[in-house]
Amino acid sequence: MNRIYGLFLAAILAGGAGVSAANAQNSALDDLAAISGAAAELPIPEAAAQSGQQFARQFLPEKNSEPGFDWPVSKGAGSEDWFLTGNVSTFFKISDAQSETLEFATGKCALPPNTKYLAAAKPGFEGGYVKAALKEPLSGCSFTEGYLFMEHVAATSAGGACELPAAVRAFIDTLAYAEGTNGQYNYIFTFSVFTSYADHPRKRKCSGKLCSDAAGRYQFLSGTWDALAGDLGLKDFTPPSQDKAVMELIRRDGVYNAVAGSFVYDNFTKAVNKLNNIWASLPGSPYGQPTHPMATLWSYYKTALAKYK
Repeated sequence: MNRIYGLFLAAILAGGAGVSAANAQNSALDDLAAISGAAAELPIPEAAAQSGQQFARQFLPEKNSEPGFDWPVSKGAGSEDWFLTGNVSTFFKISDAQSETLEFATGKCALPPNTKYLAAAKPGFEGGYVKAALKEPLSGCSFTEGYLFMEHVAATSAGGACELPAAVRAFIDTLAYAEGTNGQYNYIFTFSVFTSYADHPRKRKCSGKLCSDAAGRYQFLSGTWDALAGDLGLKDFTPPSQDKAVMELIRRDGVYNAVAGSFVYDNFTKAVNKLNNIWASLPGSPYGQPTHPMATLWSYYKTALAKYK
């Protein structure tokens, strides 16, 4: 699935790699080169090392006092839980999320767009779905526990990206677009998927001679994830936890203020040009792999920003 370029292999040998996008048209997951000085990687099996396989490494900025997003304090027991549907009609689906496609499932109830529903508990996540238990039965619906397509849910009381300012949310959408994951929080390197968000999946996949366990919407290597999760106190790999971790990378790299003001082109380019030391799909990345043009990312960003205004 992933195309490994000769020039890019040279960059891997010189420094290291993770996951990125091949081009803006197909958003294929490709291999993200990273800085080798502060890298995290799994041990290399002896047999793999002898075969000449290369293992991904990922730059992790050091802890610092740079400004970042001030996440809302989590509400305790007894607070209201809910989910909000997005701009399209969707379905609340009773069967297991992985057993059949939503459109053809039995046991489903239509939900209108832009509607808030109270939940009996904090919504959870499984694969590409939000899991929810309704606080009150829906009219004409025979069940209260089910699944919704994650991409059809605008926000939940579980938090995460929905809590971010519009400009910041559009910016991390653009990062995900560049990495080829878009709205998918359950991708593993080579387009494999995982279901459980209990932890980083830690599944090493190989494409050509490059092997990586990069996972999630922002393609964290397990070593990078463990460091961030430990520092932030994250207990799982759910979408809200992934969103907090990517914001920590942005903060540590010193560009949160630029990202917060990224609706201004100069701020957008400043942030992109700094963060290309982490995401090699960004223009100006020094690792020798295909990158997205700045104009393409700016165009995507503006479209994403318009959704949140």
